[in-house]
Amino acid sequence: MSWLDTLDAIRTKDFSKAPMKERDKAATDVVNLSSYGCAMVAVSPIPFSDAIVMLPIQSAMVITVGHIYGRKITSADAKDLVIELGATAGFGMLARQGIKALLPVVGALLTIPAAFAANWAMGRVAMEYFRTPGASRDKLRQVYADAKKEAASLFSKEAFEKFKQRATGAAAPKPGKPRAAAKKAKKKTSARKAKAPTVASVVEGDFADRVEAHPEVAEAVKGIIHLDIGGKGGGQWTVDLTEAPGSISKGLSGEPRMTVKASAADFMALVEREKDAQSAMLAGELQLEPMDLSVAQELGRLFS
Repeated sequence: MSWLDTLDAIRTKDFSKAPMKERDKAATDVVNLSSYGCAMVAVSPIPFSDAIVMLPIQSAMVITVGHIYGRKITSADAKDLVIELGATAGFGMLARQGIKALLPVVGALLTIPAAFAANWAMGRVAMEYFRTPGASRDKLRQVYADAKKEAASLFSKEAFEKFKQRATGAAAPKPGKPRAAAKKAKKKTSARKAKAPTVASVVEGDFADRVEAHPEVAEAVKGIIHLDIGGKGGGQWTVDLTEAPGSISKGLSGEPRMTVKASAADFMALVEREKDAQSAMLAGELQLEPMDLSVAQELGRLFS
């Protein structure tokens, strides 16, 4: 059973007669589980994918926490509520930057523990929101601030590794006996070092493979995405998702539903995880125009 299946199972339980202490324990477990899920997203090597994939995780968390406290909400309502709670908790600066749709998603994704902390704090805000109807904005902001501090002592590297192994189905390597997969990965790493990736190889290789492997994304987007990567080593590509399975071609053609802009240096820094999506967006080094949340979410499925 995956951790998302665990959330589904919790939503089938009846908490109507459960004492508040039991509800609090169940909700805390859900927030903890979801926070490790967000932490796993933070290790993705694909630029800005953490900012996109996090919203469905947080939405599932909010739906489940709401169920525990006797509030039934739809998936669409949960997404709106995540954004609302993010704004209430004090993400005003991001709103002024014109990317309000990503307020609670971007968070502080500088490190894996920070991704855990950002979602833990959001989860605690959701708990307070459902547990105490009518809680003031100041109260929710205080809960968020306290929870972020609390999260620093709760994150565990060992627990994170165990979570990753369960989520990916990978077995833990035995001490002194590296697995064949680990050796293979090391070999691939050496090969990559011998031939450094370029913007073109990333877009026309890895990204193109993912588009072809996920025809459902094209069926949902039914539109065109432009990649406009400037500077030395950059280029322009059209991601045609008007019909499945989708394709990528050089140059910009058609009317895009979204344009992704970055310099070649910034794009590769994002790919290599030398730069995080949040700071790149805030600095204007990564731009998604327009910031259409529905399109961003579907593209995120390519990297989940």
